[in-house]
Amino acid sequence: MDPLDLLVNNDLLRVLDLLGVFIMGVAAGALASRLNFDAVGFAVIGIAAGLGGGLVRDLILDYGVPAAFSGPWYLACALGGAMFTFFINADSSWWRRMVTVLDILAMGLWAATGTAKSFGFGLDVLPAVLLGVTSAVGGGVIRDVLVGRIPAIFGGGPLYATGALITALLTWGVFGLQLPSATVLIAVAAGSLLAGVAAWRRWSLPAHSEWQVTMSATQLKRLVRRTRRDERHRVALETGAIPVVDATVDDLAEDTVTRDEDAMDFEDRVFHEDDPVVGLDEEPSPEREEGDDPEAGQTAPR
Repeated sequence: MDPLDLLVNNDLLRVLDLLGVFIMGVAAGALASRLNFDAVGFAVIGIAAGLGGGLVRDLILDYGVPAAFSGPWYLACALGGAMFTFFINADSSWWRRMVTVLDILAMGLWAATGTAKSFGFGLDVLPAVLLGVTSAVGGGVIRDVLVGRIPAIFGGGPLYATGALITALLTWGVFGLQLPSATVLIAVAAGSLLAGVAAWRRWSLPAHSEWQVTMSATQLKRLVRRTRRDERHRVALETGAIPVVDATVDDLAEDTVTRDEDAMDFEDRVFHEDDPVVGLDEEPSPEREEGDDPEAGQTAPR
């Protein structure tokens, strides 16, 4: 059996797919409840969240009638989930945990289905993986945009997009290696497990500010000097063989109080020559004995 046939036609997976649409409607309805939307707002945001990713995928693939509109079940599940939270409070901690678990399982299934459909339409690897991820997280992005907030997958939220990417890549591996169709369920489980553990442990990807160097050149120079001094101090304390650095006599002390305008000033200060260097082939001049100075009659320094 082809993996796509398993994902689309298997009764158990189809039920899980519909349950995921319902859960996305519930989650969107909980958001609409906090924002005090009316019934129309609940319906619109529930449909967008539950069906948005699949609609974008099918429209890009020129699938014809999108799968969400091929029958009444998908629309009914999305509307049912939104209306469920319109009448029943689903904002308790128990409800949130259950919604998160089911939402993650549906996310993995949608990522695999979107990737498989893209391969079935002859797309290359990168577009197919991208559409797989879009199928999984597109509805959540549309939902967040509709309510005027930054989509959760852009930072600070659970690793849904990362889990969807893992599932999409593993699904590509199933197709590329022509593995048995049931192997695609391992791809679904792997991405869902990653997203689930990330939600439990509150993992997130590093933000831009955590990778950006914001120190000026002067601050960086001070950091290097301080680190170098602290390292020498640590070695002295641990070994006992090197005396503790005294900033008042250390050769780095001048660096800590001097502000060089540019690299040339630093070079002139550090590499200046106080004493002339005697050439290798030259003999040092003999020291003057007392009375050698004909003019002053003073004793020459020894």
